[in-house]
Amino acid sequence: MKRFYTLFSLGLSTFIFAQFTTPGNGSTYTLSSLSTAAPTVLVNNGSEYQMTNDITIAATDKLIIDENTTVKVDAGKALYVYGEYHTTTSNFVITATNITAPFKGIQFETGSIAEMKNTTVEFGGGIRVLTENFLMDNCIVRKNASGVATNGAVSLFRGNPVIKNSQFLENVKSGIGSGTSSAVSVTIENNYFFGNNTGNNNNPQINIGMSVTDSVRVINNTVIGNRELTKTGGISVSMLLGSDSRFRIEGNTVKDNRYGINSQGAGCEGIIKNNILENNNTETNPNNGGSGIALYNVKNVIVRNNQIRNNLWGITLPASGMADLGTEDDPGQNIFKDNANNGNTVALFNNTDNTISAVGNCWREGELSTDAMVEEVLGSKNPGTIIYKPYDCALTLAVQDSKVQKIKLFPNPSNGNFTLETEKSGNYIISDMSGKMLTSGIVSKGSNQISVKLPSGNYILVYQAEGKRISEKILIK
Repeated sequence: MKRFYTLFSLGLSTFIFAQFTTPGNGSTYTLSSLSTAAPTVLVNNGSEYQMTNDITIAATDKLIIDENTTVKVDAGKALYVYGEYHTTTSNFVITATNITAPFKGIQFETGSIAEMKNTTVEFGGGIRVLTENFLMDNCIVRKNASGVATNGAVSLFRGNPVIKNSQFLENVKSGIGSGTSSAVSVTIENNYFFGNNTGNNNNPQINIGMSVTDSVRVINNTVIGNRELTKTGGISVSMLLGSDSRFRIEGNTVKDNRYGINSQGAGCEGIIKNNILENNNTETNPNNGGSGIALYNVKNVIVRNNQIRNNLWGITLPASGMADLGTEDDPGQNIFKDNANNGNTVALFNNTDNTISAVGNCWREGELSTDAMVEEVLGSKNPGTIIYKPYDCALTLAVQDSKVQKIKLFPNPSNGNFTLETEKSGNYIISDMSGKMLTSGIVSKGSNQISVKLPSGNYILVYQAEGKRISEKILIK
């Protein structure tokens, strides 16, 4: 009898802590009702929840996140969604029960519908997106390591996902990634990236493979590198398997990475326009990186109105491929300054056998140039393969942030405790004066209390809502 009792107890324990799958009968769950249905798998602790094992939302069921709360997930556990997932609350956090033991992550399966808003996902294994129906808006994805996500903290595999107004901070892999054989026409718009690829592998912060019927769109993002991560690039849209891929990379600010923008593959064609690419030189060996824009074997890329300063190289075409940097009818209006390595300043280097049209650019910003001065900063495999005249040094075409309607920030100066009043929900970033991100968070419409522990000094707060940004200088006493 005693032996029977022991075996019975063991079996009961296994059952109690087994993973939970919703019944697949069209039910809609909230966190509260899900906890009622699976009280030992999603434990309600009053002010927060603890997820002790895997949870699966079946194909015909829904999960609605309607509480401003935190779910702490045990090590190695994951949320799998085959049905629908929607966020209706203004501030939701998914984190690890123990931040030194990451949970496995969140996986949206093929055919699911996922709308993730106003959510912080941290200390997990990232977000794997197998569905074509994915929206991420006003979220923070930070400090995620290996888990369900494979190509980045958010890993994409198909369809036309939209990721906007969000932050990607200090993840072990890329902030957003897709496989080279995954056809994804993603829109990545108005996001902030800082210090991703903490593993310091040969990866950029945004790493996208081929597109499908629509273009990949990487628009109005800020991509700031941690200069200690010498192998981390800025933005890459490449297709290495021979298929066609189209893209628009426009209005981004990319600084302090190994390189700024990279495209590679015989099927790649697109537009690179209105970007600011500065100080992308963390890899000091010019043979290993450092271009503001690098175009490898591309089909054709149109390059217009970019500001390219203080990289190891300005624009490079290291192998075959075609690029259009400006014609007489459509001048390039790209601006170059101080892109230097080993004592040489190189605005454009053409290492292909193709003739590159590069008319109407400012090759030496702030200088009244002659032909000889321009030729000093141009390099080519074969003389005469860069058509650079006429050239121009027009006024700087800065990419300006749009202003949100209003914010109030007080007291300022403060001891680190202040109030941020906003007209819309959004998110904020506080950085030092060099641009290094120090802390961030999600804010709701109205009054938000923010507390930071920082040394006395000047800092910058950037508030973002609905694709618009405003910056305020703050003083900590």
